[in-house]
Amino acid sequence: MNNLAPAEYQVVRKYLAQLYALEAAIPAAAANLDTAEASVWIHNPVEVEQRTALFDDWRRRLCGFLGLPPGPDLGEPEFKIIV
Repeated sequence: MNNLAPAEYQVVRKYLAQLYALEAAIPAAAANLDTAEASVWIHNPVEVEQRTALFDDWRRRLCGFLGLPPGPDLGEPEFKIIV
């Protein structure tokens, strides 16, 4: 990080801001796990899983931008088709 050009540093800051928002959304989504259906709104039963996958994808993108391999915590991306 100490060797980044100013423009690269700005990109990293944007990634980190996005990661913060995505990470904060995961616990917020978990608050809805007790609701299966309410009026016309139907809860997405895999919302937390999808938000976590999106968060992990953005973390992988940041690693790629920095030229670093993702850590063991990220593993391989899982692509799921949701119908």
